[in-house]
Amino acid sequence: MKSVVLEEIGKASLKDLDPPEPESGEVVIKQRFTGVCYRDILTVEGFFPRVKVPVILGHEIAGEVWRSKSEKFKEGDIVASLTYIPCGSCDRCREGKENICRNRIAYGEDINGSYAEYIKVDERSLVKVPSGTPIEGAVIGACVTGMIIHAFEIAGLKEGERVLVTGAGGIGVHAVQIAKAYGAEVIAETSSEWKIDGLLRLGADHVVCSKEFSSEVRKIAREGVDLVLEGVGQPTMDQSLKSVRWGGRIVVVGNVNVKPVELNLGSIILREVRIFGSIGATKSDLEKALYLTSKGRVKPVIHSVLPIEDFQRAHEIMRRKENFGRILLKF
Repeated sequence: MKSVVLEEIGKASLKDLDPPEPESGEVVIKQRFTGVCYRDILTVEGFFPRVKVPVILGHEIAGEVWRSKSEKFKEGDIVASLTYIPCGSCDRCREGKENICRNRIAYGEDINGSYAEYIKVDERSLVKVPSGTPIEGAVIGACVTGMIIHAFEIAGLKEGERVLVTGAGGIGVHAVQIAKAYGAEVIAETSSEWKIDGLLRLGADHVVCSKEFSSEVRKIAREGVDLVLEGVGQPTMDQSLKSVRWGGRIVVVGNVNVKPVELNLGSIILREVRIFGSIGATKSDLEKALYLTSKGRVKPVIHSVLPIEDFQRAHEIMRRKENFGRILLKF
């Protein structure tokens, strides 16, 4: 099988490997597609020093069970996976907060990931995909749509609130749809003018496109927005803070360049702004994401589908911010 292997930090290459075989409690999934996440790029560049090389990259996983040694999933089942294996026994796992399990094992970093036609997955990571779900939506169910749902849940998004979504890549285009599904009024932010019409078609009520976008946001919401979904990180965080109202919230789900962020602590304290960090998705979040997708309330936005051989090109498109939606690799 064709696989993309991170051989050492800074060096990822295409390899021809044998398909894996499952052990007890595991399945092997045959994939048509996998998604490309900016975290994959950061992994190659060495921003996650605990990554265990050599390792197959990727963590956006869905497909048909090809081989099974699991009592919960049989061959032929269509399944989607979390981006990690939770231990299932720690306090966090028992509380349904397996996304912050300290013992979790990450696909594409600790063990082989999804940049391969066949991937071995632990049953603790899996949920069945409901009928009517496009496979593209299942692939991005954990890392994109489930992750966004998790962020909105911990930040307490309510119907009727005003939400600012930063960025119009794989996260932003789906966050707009999910926020609308929650009944929010959505302001989408992008630094690329060519993405404005697409964001409006996806349901954004307003789109702002400016380096100093907080002034545009304040023209729409004079007192500021109730909630910011911060998917860009350091480049937009200051403007997001200036865009949120007194008593508002910011939930941070991404950081494209991993640089430190300087924040005006006085603005946070005096206006009682709450800032949340949010990582990944739980099984419950993944199931909600797949349900919304199966009902057509969230539609996967795919910028392009490239053969696995073109993974470097996919990474470069993301670096240049040329994608509107997710990029998939095809096997």
